[in-house]
Amino acid sequence: MKLIKLSSLFSLFILMNLSCSTVNAEPADASWEAGHFYNEFLACTAGPDYSKEDMDVMIAEFNTLNLSNEITWIGGYAPIKGKNSNSNGWWEIQWTSQDAAEAGWQAWMTDKKAQAWDENYRNVLDCDNTTIFGYEGHFHTPESIALKSWDKFAAAEIACKFNEGKGREDLKANVEQFIQWLETNDNGEQFSFGIYNPVGEDQADFYWFNWHTDFDSMARGTANWEENGKAMQAKINATATCSDPNLYNGGQFYASDSAE
Repeated sequence: MKLIKLSSLFSLFILMNLSCSTVNAEPADASWEAGHFYNEFLACTAGPDYSKEDMDVMIAEFNTLNLSNEITWIGGYAPIKGKNSNSNGWWEIQWTSQDAAEAGWQAWMTDKKAQAWDENYRNVLDCDNTTIFGYEGHFHTPESIALKSWDKFAAAEIACKFNEGKGREDLKANVEQFIQWLETNDNGEQFSFGIYNPVGEDQADFYWFNWHTDFDSMARGTANWEENGKAMQAKINATATCSDPNLYNGGQFYASDSAE
């Protein structure tokens, strides 16, 4: 992965019961800023030498590199065929701030071991080295229901556009209402969610992510939402119009000590 340039879930049939710092979930009374991180996505495709075994070796070696202390979490997303408008997957990096990300990339680019790793494994996983998409990430899932393990997860990514006259303050109000809904409609499933506001130009005004332990859990959450979430869905629909979700299998690549 090389930094060249920074450019930068809510078809609500899935918005029911994915980020631990993306991952450490915030308690319900957390302020909007308390769960705020800077998250970056790189588009990735499997290379000609891809295999699960080689990918495992690649990630194990990645974790031995001199990674920035300002990285809190890294994970990957593999698209589910037939349930995703993207053919590529994603590599997500969560930083403490945008400034930390810029400094971290500068250090990465001059780190000989990091660049050797990048070159050695490009045929296993080839990540786009021309653009990194940056987002202000907000993560406020009540800790009582949040995912406990991020080793493997099922993810839904939903792109949304604000309706006329609506904006981020309306979305923030919806998130606060949704947190309350979660606390009173818990169906026993582990679940986390995150809001991603683009930094720079993007096709969406924001992205809503849902994370579940697996797709069976996602289906149970969907059923709970369809039965009990109609009023909450109407409030969110008044704020934004959203596309059908892109579904992914996901897994954690790295977590800082503070995120575990």
